[in-house]
Amino acid sequence: MDKNKNLIVLIIGLILAISIFFVGLFIYKGLKSFSDKDRVVSVRGLSEKIVDADYVNLKIKYIEGDNDMQSLLKKVEDNNLKIVNFIKANGLTDEEINIGVPSIKDKKNTEYNDNFSTNTFRYYCEVTITILSSKVKNVRAIELSQFDLYKQGITLVQNRYEYDADSKYTFTKLNDIKPKMIEESTANAKIAGEQFSKNSNAKLGGIKSAYQGQFEIIPTENPLKLKVRVVSSISYFLND
Repeated sequence: MDKNKNLIVLIIGLILAISIFFVGLFIYKGLKSFSDKDRVVSVRGLSEKIVDADYVNLKIKYIEGDNDMQSLLKKVEDNNLKIVNFIKANGLTDEEINIGVPSIKDKKNTEYNDNFSTNTFRYYCEVTITILSSKVKNVRAIELSQFDLYKQGITLVQNRYEYDADSKYTFTKLNDIKPKMIEESTANAKIAGEQFSKNSNAKLGGIKSAYQGQFEIIPTENPLKLKVRVVSSISYFLND
């Protein structure tokens, strides 16, 4: 009877020991798995591509002055005609040319007229003529030959800051190249992650989080060439 009782106690003890062993093992694996999830590496992948500008917004500004309003308006009409003919001579059409409303200032009848004298014109007019076109090479030729307008007596406004901001060459077919560039930036991020995991004696796991940056269109030294850029940021788990 005592032998049976001892055997039962031994079996129960053995069962408890095995149970405790597996419970401990499961707890260990669970804690290790939880700990592994905290091991991550965050990397970035870059993709850049040089593209041809396919659209341009060029503004040509000039200023004209006179002491007689009607005479000033006649000069403006003549200047506008000269500029339009100049633009058309370079292969553009009326549909690609927009003549802005003249901005006229009366130097004599203004709130701040301390600088007005008989040696200056009373009326000044600024006009902006805008070119919107996909003929970027034609527009570039116009931009480079504006000196011809000076020869015709037109006083162009060439403020450097405004000139750079208003003369804009751009790329309109971004959606055509987005998928390939996203694929390339993601692949480059993974290469960086694999290199890091190798250096850390670990294995690159699954993706914890991913962020695709905005596409940037950056001017180059050649206005007809633009750089498209995107950066993907990805966090990977690291495994043993």
